[in-house]
Amino acid sequence: MKADIPHDEAEPKTGLKNPPAGISESQREGVFVNGFICQNCGLHFNLFSWKANRHRADNTYCPECGRRGAFIHYRKMLSDKTYRDENSQDEIFRHVPWPGSQLIGDSVIMASPRKAGR
Repeated sequence: MKADIPHDEAEPKTGLKNPPAGISESQREGVFVNGFICQNCGLHFNLFSWKANRHRADNTYCPECGRRGAFIHYRKMLSDKTYRDENSQDEIFRHVPWPGSQLIGDSVIMASPRKAGR
């Protein structure tokens, strides 16, 4: 990803925005990327989170083969900030959607972010 891509240019062409959503700032521990290599099918994938230990090999499912728990697991802290920094290149919204990605028709677009527990 190019570090100099403005946030507005990284938005999907649908005009959707990336409003602050997810966990509350009081629960946020930073920005983390977890890299997994599935030991069943070999898929390499990344999972982003605001919680350091939320995603572990034993509670993650492979998006390719659907199996659980057999992964090589890596983690990197991208940011230790406990608040959303609109100017940081390390925020999750800078990486998703990946620049140039197309919105797929099976998307579920809610009018407002879903609250935890609903």
